[in-house]
Amino acid sequence: MANKLHEELLINDQELDLLSEMLAETEKAENKELVYDITGKTGEEALLFQLGLADDLQLVANYGNHHLVFPVQMQMGDFNNFSMSLKSPKIFETGDQLRAWRLSNNTAMSIVNEEGDVLPYRVKDLSASGISLLIDDPENETLPKDLNNIYLQLPDQERLAISGSQIRRIDKHTVAYSLGKEGDDSTLSSLTEYLFKCHAEQHPEAHTDRFK
Repeated sequence: MANKLHEELLINDQELDLLSEMLAETEKAENKELVYDITGKTGEEALLFQLGLADDLQLVANYGNHHLVFPVQMQMGDFNNFSMSLKSPKIFETGDQLRAWRLSNNTAMSIVNEEGDVLPYRVKDLSASGISLLIDDPENETLPKDLNNIYLQLPDQERLAISGSQIRRIDKHTVAYSLGKEGDDSTLSSLTEYLFKCHAEQHPEAHTDRFK
Protein backbone atom coordinates (compact mmCIF):
# COMPACT_ATOMS: atom_id res chain seq x y z
CA MET A 1 0.00 0.00 0.00
CA ALA A 2 1.34 3.44 -0.80
CA ASN A 3 0.14 6.97 -0.07
CA LYS A 4 0.69 9.68 -2.66
CA LEU A 5 -0.63 13.19 -2.07
CA HIS A 6 -2.88 11.88 0.71
CA GLU A 7 -4.50 9.36 -1.63
CA GLU A 8 -4.26 5.62 -1.15
CA LEU A 9 -2.63 3.69 -3.95
CA LEU A 10 -3.63 0.05 -3.81
CA ILE A 11 -2.39 -2.86 -5.84
CA ASN A 12 -4.78 -5.65 -6.66
CA ASP A 13 -4.36 -9.34 -5.88
CA GLN A 14 -2.91 -10.11 -9.31
CA GLU A 15 -0.30 -7.35 -8.97
CA LEU A 16 0.55 -8.53 -5.46
CA ASP A 17 1.07 -12.08 -6.73
CA LEU A 18 3.27 -10.72 -9.51
CA LEU A 19 5.41 -8.71 -7.09
CA SER A 20 5.70 -11.72 -4.76
CA GLU A 21 6.97 -13.87 -7.64
CA MET A 22 9.59 -11.27 -8.56
CA LEU A 23 10.77 -11.04 -4.93
CA ALA A 24 10.91 -14.82 -4.61
CA GLU A 25 13.45 -14.91 -7.44
CA THR A 26 15.82 -12.42 -5.78
CA GLU A 27 18.36 -12.57 -2.98
CA LYS A 28 18.70 -10.07 -0.16
CA ALA A 29 21.85 -8.14 0.64
CA GLU A 30 23.85 -8.86 3.79
CA ASN A 31 23.06 -5.71 5.77
CA LYS A 32 20.50 -4.36 8.21
CA GLU A 33 18.03 -3.64 5.45
CA LEU A 34 16.43 -6.19 3.16
CA VAL A 35 17.45 -5.15 -0.35
CA TYR A 36 16.14 -6.79 -3.51
CA ASP A 37 17.14 -6.19 -7.11
CA ILE A 38 14.09 -6.58 -9.34
CA THR A 39 14.18 -6.80 -13.11
CA GLY A 40 10.86 -6.06 -14.77
CA LYS A 41 9.84 -8.28 -17.64
CA THR A 42 7.66 -7.13 -20.48
CA GLY A 43 4.32 -6.00 -19.09
CA GLU A 44 5.61 -5.75 -15.52
CA GLU A 45 7.30 -2.35 -15.72
CA ALA A 46 4.05 -0.44 -15.18
CA LEU A 47 3.62 -1.92 -11.72
CA LEU A 48 7.23 -1.18 -10.76
CA PHE A 49 6.97 2.39 -12.06
CA GLN A 50 3.74 2.85 -10.11
CA LEU A 51 5.39 1.70 -6.89
CA GLY A 52 8.54 3.71 -7.55
CA LEU A 53 6.60 6.98 -7.87
CA ALA A 54 4.83 6.62 -4.53
CA ASP A 55 5.71 9.18 -1.85
CA ASP A 56 5.06 6.76 1.00
CA LEU A 57 5.35 3.06 0.25
CA GLN A 58 4.75 0.41 2.90
CA LEU A 59 4.61 -3.35 3.01
CA VAL A 60 2.06 -4.54 5.57
CA ALA A 61 2.15 -8.05 7.02
CA ASN A 62 -0.47 -9.50 9.38
CA TYR A 63 0.26 -12.59 11.49
CA GLY A 64 -2.48 -13.45 13.96
CA ASN A 65 -2.87 -10.37 16.15
CA HIS A 66 0.47 -8.93 15.03
CA HIS A 67 0.58 -6.12 12.46
CA LEU A 68 3.98 -5.29 10.92
CA VAL A 69 4.48 -2.20 8.74
CA PHE A 70 7.73 -2.22 6.72
CA PRO A 71 8.84 1.12 5.20
CA VAL A 72 9.76 0.43 1.55
CA GLN A 73 11.99 2.42 -0.74
CA MET A 74 12.09 1.83 -4.50
CA GLN A 75 14.95 3.09 -6.65
CA MET A 76 15.24 2.78 -10.41
CA GLY A 77 18.53 1.86 -12.01
CA ASP A 78 19.57 1.31 -15.59
CA PHE A 79 17.71 -0.93 -18.02
CA ASN A 80 14.45 -0.88 -16.00
CA ASN A 81 16.13 -2.47 -13.01
CA PHE A 82 14.64 -1.57 -9.63
CA SER A 83 16.11 -1.85 -6.17
CA MET A 84 13.60 -2.37 -3.37
CA SER A 85 14.73 -2.02 0.25
CA LEU A 86 12.75 -2.87 3.37
CA LYS A 87 13.64 -1.26 6.68
CA SER A 88 12.84 -2.69 10.11
CA PRO A 89 9.09 -2.47 10.65
CA LYS A 90 6.87 -0.76 13.14
CA ILE A 91 5.13 -3.54 15.05
CA PHE A 92 1.59 -3.33 16.38
CA GLU A 93 -0.87 -5.56 18.17
CA THR A 94 -4.45 -5.70 16.96
CA GLY A 95 -7.51 -5.77 19.19
CA ASP A 96 -10.15 -3.24 20.06
CA GLN A 97 -7.62 -0.71 18.79
CA LEU A 98 -4.20 -0.88 17.17
CA ARG A 99 -1.38 -0.35 19.65
CA ALA A 100 2.39 -0.57 19.53
CA TRP A 101 3.80 -4.00 20.37
CA ARG A 102 5.62 -3.97 23.71
CA LEU A 103 8.70 -5.93 24.70
CA SER A 104 8.18 -7.05 28.29
CA ASN A 105 10.51 -7.89 31.17
CA ASN A 106 13.80 -7.86 29.30
CA THR A 107 16.51 -7.92 31.97
CA ALA A 108 19.18 -7.33 29.32
CA MET A 109 18.15 -3.65 29.14
CA SER A 110 19.14 -1.05 31.70
CA ILE A 111 18.73 2.68 32.31
CA VAL A 112 21.96 4.64 32.82
CA ASN A 113 22.97 8.26 33.32
CA GLU A 114 25.38 10.28 31.22
CA GLU A 115 28.36 8.84 33.10
CA GLY A 116 27.17 5.32 32.40
CA ASP A 117 26.08 4.53 35.96
CA VAL A 118 23.08 2.22 36.21
CA LEU A 119 20.07 4.01 37.67
CA PRO A 120 17.65 2.30 40.10
CA TYR A 121 14.95 1.97 37.44
CA ARG A 122 14.08 -1.29 35.73
CA VAL A 123 12.44 -1.56 32.34
CA LYS A 124 9.05 -3.24 32.63
CA ASP A 125 8.19 -2.94 28.94
CA LEU A 126 9.35 -1.05 25.87
CA SER A 127 7.82 -0.07 22.53
CA ALA A 128 8.84 2.30 19.75
CA SER A 129 6.64 4.99 21.30
CA GLY A 130 6.81 4.39 25.04
CA ILE A 131 8.52 2.82 28.00
CA SER A 132 7.40 1.70 31.47
CA LEU A 133 9.87 1.88 34.35
CA LEU A 134 9.59 0.39 37.81
CA ILE A 135 11.39 0.67 41.11
CA ASP A 136 11.72 -2.00 43.79
CA ASP A 137 11.66 0.27 46.84
CA PRO A 138 9.07 3.05 46.38
CA GLU A 139 9.56 4.16 49.99
CA ASN A 140 13.13 5.26 49.34
CA GLU A 141 13.24 5.68 45.55
CA THR A 142 11.17 7.81 43.19
CA LEU A 143 10.62 7.78 39.46
CA PRO A 144 11.07 11.10 37.61
CA LYS A 145 8.15 13.06 36.20
CA ASP A 146 9.99 13.47 32.89
CA LEU A 147 12.82 11.54 31.27
CA ASN A 148 15.77 13.82 30.58
CA ASN A 149 19.51 13.21 30.34
CA ILE A 150 19.14 9.45 30.70
CA TYR A 151 19.98 6.62 28.37
CA LEU A 152 18.61 3.22 27.45
CA GLN A 153 21.41 0.66 27.35
CA LEU A 154 20.56 -2.14 24.93
CA PRO A 155 22.63 -5.36 24.97
CA ASP A 156 25.72 -5.27 22.75
CA GLN A 157 24.85 -1.82 21.42
CA GLU A 158 25.65 1.80 22.12
CA ARG A 159 23.33 3.44 24.60
CA LEU A 160 20.39 5.45 23.26
CA ALA A 161 19.53 8.89 24.60
CA ILE A 162 15.84 8.91 25.48
CA SER A 163 13.43 11.60 26.61
CA GLY A 164 9.77 11.45 27.48
CA SER A 165 6.87 12.55 29.61
CA GLN A 166 4.91 10.66 32.21
CA ILE A 167 1.61 9.30 30.88
CA ARG A 168 0.25 7.65 33.99
CA ARG A 169 1.23 5.89 37.18
CA ILE A 170 0.36 2.22 36.84
CA ASP A 171 0.96 1.40 40.52
CA LYS A 172 3.26 2.55 43.30
CA HIS A 173 6.17 0.74 41.66
CA THR A 174 5.58 1.53 37.97
CA VAL A 175 5.20 4.60 35.74
CA ALA A 176 4.49 4.68 31.99
CA TYR A 177 6.16 7.30 29.77
CA SER A 178 5.71 8.37 26.17
CA LEU A 179 9.02 8.59 24.34
CA GLY A 180 9.77 11.96 22.80
CA LYS A 181 10.03 12.38 19.04
CA GLU A 182 12.78 14.97 19.11
CA GLY A 183 15.55 12.34 19.07
CA ASP A 184 17.61 11.78 15.96
CA ASP A 185 16.68 9.23 13.31
CA SER A 186 19.54 6.90 14.28
CA THR A 187 18.09 6.49 17.79
CA LEU A 188 14.65 5.56 16.48
CA SER A 189 16.20 3.28 13.86
CA SER A 190 18.30 1.44 16.47
CA LEU A 191 15.28 1.04 18.74
CA THR A 192 13.11 -0.23 15.88
CA GLU A 193 15.78 -2.73 14.79
CA TYR A 194 16.17 -4.03 18.36
CA LEU A 195 12.42 -4.47 18.83
CA PHE A 196 12.15 -6.28 15.50
CA LYS A 197 14.96 -8.65 16.48
CA CYS A 198 13.29 -9.38 19.83
CA HIS A 199 9.91 -9.86 18.18
CA ALA A 200 11.43 -12.40 15.78
CA GLU A 201 12.98 -14.29 18.70
CA GLN A 202 9.76 -14.34 20.70
CA HIS A 203 7.40 -15.02 17.80
CA PRO A 204 9.28 -17.11 15.21
CA GLU A 205 5.97 -18.28 13.74
CA ALA A 206 5.32 -14.70 12.59
CA HIS A 207 8.58 -14.49 10.63
CA THR A 208 10.09 -16.18 7.65
CA ASP A 209 13.78 -16.36 6.76
CA ARG A 210 13.19 -13.35 4.52
CA PHE A 211 12.30 -11.10 7.46
CA LYS A 212 14.95 -12.22 9.99
